[in-house]
Amino acid sequence: MGKPLFACNHENIAWGYISYGHVLDDRGRIWFYNRGRTPASPEPVRRTTWSPEPAGDGLFLDSGLRARFIHPVLQSLRVSPSRLAQMSQEAELARGGRIERGRTAADLGDFGCEAYLWERADAYRRVELGSGGDFWVQNSTPEASQLNAYLQFELGMGQRPKSRRK
Repeated sequence: MGKPLFACNHENIAWGYISYGHVLDDRGRIWFYNRGRTPASPEPVRRTTWSPEPAGDGLFLDSGLRARFIHPVLQSLRVSPSRLAQMSQEAELARGGRIERGRTAADLGDFGCEAYLWERADAYRRVELGSGGDFWVQNSTPEASQLNAYLQFELGMGQRPKSRRK
């Protein structure tokens, strides 16, 4: 996998822990990752959730991010270099957006997208594009909204891959 630029994920702990998603790299390739599932249990769920590794000045380490995308599986869909460059410019604009947060419900989990702006060879800045579920996050820029919609609805990122039927 190349350098991650965008990711969309789904995570839920309501009925057992599930976590999966997609990452779009700097070569326009989309990868599916699945952090696994644990069965529902009356005992507290042992989450294998991922946490970013701080690098100072609001940045996070590349090594920690790559640990999130466990066992990536290359998907067939690609994003052209020109579209990727446009998306990166939109992510830079989204970086300046005002982030609003709120609570929606319980047991919906979390689903949303984010961008990664590489400020050092080994460190990135995370830009929240928007999410929904138990809690919602909204970035005030139109670029964040456009990127979020494109990643989720045009590219299908953050959804389980469709199974092949014979």
